[in-house]
Amino acid sequence: MKYDLSKKPTRGAQRTLEAFSKTMFALLAKKSFETISVNEICEISNFPRATFYNYFDDKYDLLTYCWYLLSREVKIEETSSNSSQKILTVFFDRVYDLFMDHSELLNGIFRNNPINSPLINNFSAYLKQIMQEIFYEYLDFDNKNVPLQLVADHFSNTVMLILEAIFLKQQPISLEQAHEYMHYLVGHLLVDSPSDEG
Repeated sequence: MKYDLSKKPTRGAQRTLEAFSKTMFALLAKKSFETISVNEICEISNFPRATFYNYFDDKYDLLTYCWYLLSREVKIEETSSNSSQKILTVFFDRVYDLFMDHSELLNGIFRNNPINSPLINNFSAYLKQIMQEIFYEYLDFDNKNVPLQLVADHFSNTVMLILEAIFLKQQPISLEQAHEYMHYLVGHLLVDSPSDEG
């Protein structure tokens, strides 16, 4: 991203970022990403193009910032358990809750952007990146002969497949069933401490 997220924004910058992101979210709920232009974003946000380009390289850069805003809600730092199985469940539940809490927005986005569209692919890729970072930090993998990158990719892809089935393909899968699928597909690859077993 062009804008440095590590810096605390000024009030003016915060207002500007909020205006652009709110506009993007509103447009995504109404139309496909491909039909949205920087001019349209600036007109609705009531900012000149020069201001937009002070913060973002293009509309894709703004899109990444929008995903960043959503992903901040997926936190597991406060999880006290050292059980990898439990952490996996907690993480999945946080992402599930994220989708449910923003169901109106996301349903609009999914309705206007097909599953294999650039926007959905972009969203999936961003979520997978977040997942991989969390899996690296919090989960203990069983097979040390398999590269960590490969295992993390497998976990991320599995979680995304289940989320896509529920929210994109509208399959009637309960949260309990999703837990069962997830642990059946990847849970056996995790190591748990003796205190967390049984």
